[in-house]
Amino acid sequence: MKKFLLYLVVVTTLLAGLLRFSIEFEGAQDIAMRQLADIVMGEAAQGLPQPDSLRIHVCGSASPLGTSDQAQTCLAVVTPGHFYIVDSGAGSGANIARARLPMNRLQGAFLTHFHSDHIAELYELNLASWAQGRPEPLMIYGPKGVQQVVSGINESYELDRSYRVEHHGADLLAPDLGKLQHKIVKAGVVLEDGDLTVTAYHAEHNPVSPALGYRFDYRGRSVVISGDSNVTPETKRISTNTDLLFHDALSVPAVTTMAAAAEGAGINRVSKIMSDVLDYHASTDSIIELGRSTKIDMVAFYHLVPNPGNMLVYKFFERNLPDNFVIARDGDWFELPSNSREIKVVSR
Repeated sequence: MKKFLLYLVVVTTLLAGLLRFSIEFEGAQDIAMRQLADIVMGEAAQGLPQPDSLRIHVCGSASPLGTSDQAQTCLAVVTPGHFYIVDSGAGSGANIARARLPMNRLQGAFLTHFHSDHIAELYELNLASWAQGRPEPLMIYGPKGVQQVVSGINESYELDRSYRVEHHGADLLAPDLGKLQHKIVKAGVVLEDGDLTVTAYHAEHNPVSPALGYRFDYRGRSVVISGDSNVTPETKRISTNTDLLFHDALSVPAVTTMAAAAEGAGINRVSKIMSDVLDYHASTDSIIELGRSTKIDMVAFYHLVPNPGNMLVYKFFERNLPDNFVIARDGDWFELPSNSREIKVVSR
């Protein structure tokens, strides 16, 4: 058995070396590119995933504070007949592309509030879905102020849209489909789309007001997405009996350590900013207490403050973490099969 395993290792190593050597030649490059293009385009031609489940893709798990290789806030909500995005921070578009989600099926985006790390790639979402054949204008749902955000994006990219229509033709890129649409939403049921119901609730992110979180219900399964918020009685109410809660999370020990270091280094502006965010997001301890006092099957930390640029910072978020808590990372999939209690987590 040991000889066989050794033989297998040697053969695999030789084949890998041969492949790496062969790709230096143009002929091999052409063959590999054709095969890769066939795979990518074949996947792009497919529709939404067919398993009857409520699925969440983490297309952004970071915050704007600190450095990270993770994208800013973004979650994709997917069923066999639905595809929505919640927030669209910088870098999230690339993650959506890597997930091979069919952008022509994108139906809308829900915004929790209008900080830049939640809206930075809205137009990239619009452009990608428009180019891939989205049949309706992209609807942006959000609290009061969404009309100003959408109007500003449409105006800022007016020239971009006109260039693309002139280049590719209005038959391919219908001009009206390139402009974002908006809908102001308040707390309560904001969308009923077949088996999918979306409910907005008030989030506490002062001085940002109004700010919202959202609950998605689909065929006996439920997911709550906090956006940026402290834990409040409203959080507890909307999260009770939910299957999965995504909540922004702040590590108080990590942030206070960084604030003190900035002050010690004489970087008072950074120290002030770090100190200011302490009451701006939910602490890990407050979310853990919420999970213990409320019937929630699983809690996922996302929009991590500060950004976990290395494993040491991740360890701060893992402190005292209950068994039903996880830390979301870019590329993760959470799958909730319909009319079940199961939650499958698939990491990239």
